This record gives sequence, structure tokens and C-alpha cells, in this order.
Amino acid sequence: VEIRKITYVIPCYNESDVLPEIYRRMTHIAGELAAYEFEFLFVNDGSSDRTSEILNAVAEKDNRVKVLHFARNEGHQMALTAGMDFATGDAIVAIDADLQDPPELVKEMLEKIKEGFEVVHAQRRKRPGETFWKLFTAWLFYKLMSWTSSYRVIENCGDFRAFTRPVLMAISSFRERHRFMRGIFSVIGFRQCIIQYDRDVRYAGKTKYSFRKMLGFAINGILSFSASPIKIIAWFSFLLLGSSLIYFGKSLVDHFVYKVTAPGWTSLVTLLIFLTGINLCCLSIIGSYIIRIFEQGQRRPLYWLRDTKNINFAEIDSNAREIEEVKLYYNTFSSK
Repeated sequence: VEIRKITYVIPCYNESDVLPEIYRRMTHIAGELAAYEFEFLFVNDGSSDRTSEILNAVAEKDNRVKVLHFARNEGHQMALTAGMDFATGDAIVAIDADLQDPPELVKEMLEKIKEGFEVVHAQRRKRPGETFWKLFTAWLFYKLMSWTSSYRVIENCGDFRAFTRPVLMAISSFRERHRFMRGIFSVIGFRQCIIQYDRDVRYAGKTKYSFRKMLGFAINGILSFSASPIKIIAWFSFLLLGSSLIYFGKSLVDHFVYKVTAPGWTSLVTLLIFLTGINLCCLSIIGSYIIRIFEQGQRRPLYWLRDTKNINFAEIDSNAREIEEVKLYYNTFSSK
């Protein structure tokens, strides 16, 4: 694959303390790899700090810096989606803005692409600065994904990866609202490989992933790429049905053979509450799938923008209808 232009896609949410440093490091890389053209595509995910001001100021003095400003916070996965929709490079590097993932790893990624690989995943060897609880829940999440999904999601591998333009076009055709990019990359195929690296501590600021967001992300990943929860419900229902038939048979024997009336109002009420809870749990799982069908059927845009900087719509080659709507909006606005 011939690579002339490299696009960094960087989702940002309240990262004003980090942006000057990541811009400095990426421009340094661009200077070292002078044979390539570079594009730095920042996606401002509805930040409430000075992220917008800093990105606009950098874009004013460097036309390699492209900025998408979301009208509201849509989440990390949607910000990645928007960045991929607007990326124009032959190779795309998706990376978080917190500098835990080193942008310099692009050199090793490019070598793998030159060898013929089309997706290069960056897998973490070490994760300093992260709590035991976070490491344990991450391990548990990947184990659950391996047990429940028919697709292989690479363990200890986040959204830091490089891929070629054909892969980008394939990814752009996935327009589901509840997005799990790691799962999508495991589905599409192509020639993929893994490189390992030691993760750094966050350069500045605080993590934006609370436990509630991490739990929602894990649930979304499982529900988006596996029907196992529905299958578990089916098997559990058969288990309960079998147990109830066995207990019913025992009660008949006690009553007609041993002339003993089965006691236990307390156990009966406890069992009733337990089964009611199980029923509600099963309904909520089924309802989660139905909600996804409902929201996908509405066909609303995945995201919408309030502003862009240095975006040339003529360069963009994508099948995302969001881009067509953004073009229409800006053409209408600029004609007034």
C-alpha cells in the first residue's frame, strides 16, 4: 500500500491541559517523517473547558490542523466515528488526546503497513498509574467478550490503531448508533497484526471514564456483538422449568404417598420474589435489544456539528450521510 498522507484522528473532551503537548509531539513526528503529508484531525466532543479556543487558535496558524466541533457531547466512540468520516489520509491513526498512547508509535505502525498489513492494533504491555480495580474490570470485560462473542476482540487493546484507507471505507459503512469500534474492527477482516507497547500515565487532567461510563461501554460492547444474553435467558428458563417440574413431582409424592402437605409459606414467598426478579431481569435484557432496534430504526444522524475549521469538503470521500447534511448546512449558511 502506497502511503502519501497520514491522518491522526484525536477525540477530545475537556483536554485543554494536554492539547499543546500532543500538538507539539505530533508536529515533531511530522518533521521527522518529512516524506509524508500529515493531517491532524481533532474532534471536540462538546468540551466545556478551553478546548475549543485552543484548537481554533492552533488551526488558525497551521492548516494541517482540522477541527470538528460537536454541538453536544456524544461520547468517545462517536467522536472517533466523526474523525474517520472526515479523514482524508491514506493511513489513519486513531489515538486519544491524553498522551497515554505515544503518537511516536506511528513509525512502527507504518513499517507494518509497508509489510502488507492493513490494520495495526497497539496492545498494551504495561498500564502504569491505573488502579487494581480498573485493571481487574478491564480483564473481566475482555473475558466476557471472549465467552459471549463469536468475534475475537483483542485483549488489552483499546482504540489506538492504524489502518489504511480501504479499511476506513469499510468502517464508514457501519452506521449503528450504539458503537463499539473494537468490535467493528474485529468483524471487518483484512490483514491485521498487533504491536505491543508500554502505556504512559496520563499527561495532565483526569480520566473522563467514570465507573458508570465504563459499565455502559462494556454492556454496549456485549449487546452490540453478541446474542449470548438472549441464549442465556433461554437456557435459564429451561433450567427453572425443569426444577419446577421436579419440585411439583416431589410435592405430589409427599401429598399422595406420604400424606404430608408441603409446608413453607416463607419459602414460597421467597421463591416468588426470586422468580419475579429473574423475569424482570430477562425482560430488561430483551428490552435492551429492542431499544437498539427502535433507535436504529429512527435513522437519526449519529452526530451533528456546530462548527468546523480547515475542513475541505471536496477532499472527503465517504458514504456517511452526516457529511452530506453538514455540507448542506454550511452551503446554506454561507450563501446567506
